Amino acid sequence: MVIDGLCKEGGVTRAFGLYKQMYSLGVWPNTVTYNTLINALCKKGTLHKAKELLHTMISKGHEPDVVTYNTLINGLCKSGEMEKANELLHTMLSKGQEPNVVTYNTLIDGLCKSGEMEKANELLHTMISKGHEPNIMTYNTLINALCEKGTLHKAKELLHTMISKGHEPDVVTYNTLINGLCKSGEMEKAKELLHTLISKGPEPNVVTYNTLIDGLCKSGEIEKAKELLHTMISKGHEPDVVTYNTLIDGLCKSGEMEKANELLHTMISKGPEPNVATYNTLIDGLCKSGEIEKAKELLHTMISKGPETDVVTYNILIDGLCRSGEIHEANELLHAMISKGYEPDVVTYTSLIVGLYNSGEIEKAKVMLDILISKGHEPDVEIYNTLIDGPCKIGT
Repeated sequence: MVIDGLCKEGGVTRAFGLYKQMYSLGVWPNTVTYNTLINALCKKGTLHKAKELLHTMISKGHEPDVVTYNTLINGLCKSGEMEKANELLHTMLSKGQEPNVVTYNTLIDGLCKSGEMEKANELLHTMISKGHEPNIMTYNTLINALCEKGTLHKAKELLHTMISKGHEPDVVTYNTLINGLCKSGEMEKAKELLHTLISKGPEPNVVTYNTLIDGLCKSGEIEKAKELLHTMISKGHEPDVVTYNTLIDGLCKSGEMEKANELLHTMISKGPEPNVATYNTLIDGLCKSGEIEKAKELLHTMISKGPETDVVTYNILIDGLCRSGEIHEANELLHAMISKGYEPDVVTYTSLIVGLYNSGEIEKAKVMLDILISKGHEPDVEIYNTLIDGPCKIGT
């Protein structure tokens, strides 16, 4: 259908033009036409227009079906309008339109994301009482929400319920639980779950390994994180940029800059291609370990070979230069940043103001503070702390 093709290509305005022409040509839109247009409007975020079209659809004698309601409920859930989404469920029921598993899953997901776990559980029970069997997506959504909330015992209980109902957990289920265990610092249990996956299935994927590597790095177990990288490769899973960035970050935080740099060279020689986050992490690590010259070299590598720098890149190095007392060079980098089309933010100005102030250049710090305020930025807590705690005060 032409309207469907236009909507998929992002040509919603043209699709609406064609919809209006249909009447003049004596071709009447059907429910599928309306559903296609409502879906396109919801995806575009113009829910008021989607609702208007629903009323037009009804006024033209077309009864909305389960797809119509599911589309609108999904749009409302994504925009956080849970009350209206719930009202639409009741409208649906009052019109004799039976919700399906997709309807309930969409609403449960929306409620979970808005932190309304009690209502999500109530809806699960309603769903079951109405004869709709929850599927793996239903359980995964709820397990994820419980893990995010830190109620791992409830997530595990739901896992057992899921299994007892004949639903085999998939890799997403296990990844969610591993992530929850890592976030709560239960690394041994997270590793046990990985061994369960390896021995019994389902097959772990890159996300599984990345989650555990991140957890190990955050708990300071860098050696075990590196071992897991080798296990991952030996099992035929190719590390991605997230894997390497996570390990590089862990190595930088533990002060192992040489090993972090080695990983960068592994990425350059074997792939995956390092991205701006890779370089920003390394530049930050070098600045914090006092290796400013190497940090500057890395910036020049980025400028000459890529990837494209961003505001964060400049902010990290400006802060590093300020903390090492190289205020003049930090100021030069500010001008270089502006010349490349990057707009300094509150982080940029804060580093420079604090740096100038700590090096005794009070007047220059005052000028920089005025620029910060004139740009519409609010001075942050670090500036106020410097003003309060320092031997002098700007403006006095």
